[in-house]
Amino acid sequence: MSSAGIVFWVCRMFQSLISEVSARFEVADAYFSETKPFKGQVGATAKGHMFVEAYSIYEFTVRSSVRLAIDAVNSRRYRVSDLTPTLLSLYLDPELRSVRDVGSKGVWGARQKLFAKASAKTPAEIALDTNIPDDGSHFRYSHLQTIAAVFNIRRRLVRDLQHISRINEVVDHRNQIAHGRDTAANIGRRYTHADVRKMLRQMRSVCNCVASQFDHYCSTPTLHIKR
Repeated sequence: MSSAGIVFWVCRMFQSLISEVSARFEVADAYFSETKPFKGQVGATAKGHMFVEAYSIYEFTVRSSVRLAIDAVNSRRYRVSDLTPTLLSLYLDPELRSVRDVGSKGVWGARQKLFAKASAKTPAEIALDTNIPDDGSHFRYSHLQTIAAVFNIRRRLVRDLQHISRINEVVDHRNQIAHGRDTAANIGRRYTHADVRKMLRQMRSVCNCVASQFDHYCSTPTLHIKR
């Protein structure tokens, strides 16, 4: 595929992703509107559940953007030795894990294989099942920063400070509900209906920003390879 063809394909894929994200938020918003008459425990639970829904769309956006970025890099058939050091760390994820886990008898052989692969002139093919870069924060803002650094994305994936705080808030509430540390009702009663609608708008903006930044990255080859 030509460079122009790859850019066109990337643009279409991210347009499709953004459309899917918008559709999911529209359904979530429509559902939440139907719960406005709910009172008491049921109404509070409905509000709490929207944090779980917002989180699911947000995680879907991040994971999908990373997968599309890997597809875009692979489609350009870069030589391994030309990848940026940060992108090379993603390409070599299986080997790095192997070096970490190998016993003392095999460690030097594993190291030699690692550096031989890192300097290869063959086309780089990042496995689609490669683990998404992770800092242990489970999709909080610092996790986004880790992902951006690995892909050499120099712009912040999310710039608005209120949105950054909102990401962490949504992740915290989702985890509390999902892991049984708190109930959706207890979390939901802290917010008004208008508060939750604002949260949904902000998270939709976050998702669009993440997808747009990755779209720009995928269409900019100079961010993928060493200069």
